[in-house]
Amino acid sequence: MGFFSKRKIQGDELLNYLDFLGEEWKFRAFQEKEASAYTDALTRFDPKAAAKNADAYAELAGAASRLAQSAAELIRRKDALKTVPDKATSCYFAWHAAYTDYLAWALAQADTIEDKMAGNPTDAAALKDLQQKSEQSRAEAETEEQKLLKQLDLSQADIEQLHDRATQAAAQDTWRPRVITRKPKR
Repeated sequence: MGFFSKRKIQGDELLNYLDFLGEEWKFRAFQEKEASAYTDALTRFDPKAAAKNADAYAELAGAASRLAQSAAELIRRKDALKTVPDKATSCYFAWHAAYTDYLAWALAQADTIEDKMAGNPTDAAALKDLQQKSEQSRAEAETEEQKLLKQLDLSQADIEQLHDRATQAAAQDTWRPRVITRKPKR
């Protein structure tokens, strides 16, 4: 019985797994690209200093809105994935959970910035909990992915090539968020 469970994945079956991983890594590269844009905005407009500057807060709100919209787009793309190889279902669902938790945090982050702009109270503890849940589910997804990679027994060169393709696809991605215009309440 152990002999059959350790059978090496090869041929067309391996190509299906590589296609799946390539798509998963495109999703992640897209998420990382959009998260980087948000981080850049946080760097340019320190949230504590922005509290005294309505224009800076509006920029932060726009960046947070873009982050939330990109997280929703990420889930839409993931849901559109047509096939998932049998031994990759745990990885697929783990990443789906991670992206769902990420979306919940991104939406809450955007709402928090909007509330701060409007002078409304915010729940920093709840936001922190969502962030921790998102980070934990991402770590669990990465663990599932490592298990899958171990089963596939790919060379480091194969892995790097898949990562490079995903990064290139994200760089060429033309997705843009909906433009949401708002005036800060004074």
